[in-house]
Amino acid sequence: MRLYNTMTRKIDPVETAHPKIARIYACGPTVYRDAHVGNMRTFLVTDLIARTLRHQGFRTIVVQNITDVGHMADDTGLGEAQLDPAPQDKMLAESEKTGQSALEIAQRFEHRFHHDLAQLNIYPADHYPKASESIDSMLDLIGKLIDSGNAYVGIDNSVYFSAESYPSYGALSGNKLHALRPGHKFDPDENESAKRFHADWALWKSAGDTRTQL
Repeated sequence: MRLYNTMTRKIDPVETAHPKIARIYACGPTVYRDAHVGNMRTFLVTDLIARTLRHQGFRTIVVQNITDVGHMADDTGLGEAQLDPAPQDKMLAESEKTGQSALEIAQRFEHRFHHDLAQLNIYPADHYPKASESIDSMLDLIGKLIDSGNAYVGIDNSVYFSAESYPSYGALSGNKLHALRPGHKFDPDENESAKRFHADWALWKSAGDTRTQL
């Protein structure tokens, strides 16, 4: 199999760490609403790659995360004009609308996600780790990044990754770090003044009124 390699900007052969075993990690759903057609395209492409590898004699191990906590206040990607002037965690908004707990909402939409996969004949992943089940691992990794100087606690008590601490930051996107300019904030309630550098991004947000309380 040959795929387009974002790092090299060309089509390269797929090389696996172990002969005839392909491990695939793919982005999964955020379960505060039904998956839309763009989400399903991602899941379909993952399934297509895994099926092709299996057809070529590979054993595949597919992992797809379930984001049941930690949703950004805006994840529409529609631009600043489309943003809610008072952004709110999407899970919290759904909870207020339906009267259900965050856990009940996540379970409902996770079930609907698996139903949609079956309707589209998308083969399920082998593992579905949930964000809520991985918090201890996240905290451990963030602590290591702080200790190594790759992350810091901002004045808003959120933890940010230090883009300047990583020499090859931007290589995947083809950007040079100091050529980047401050632009549209994808997460509108992020405190820009709490960062040391505008390209830094949040690893862990301090909880506030617009965040789901668990």
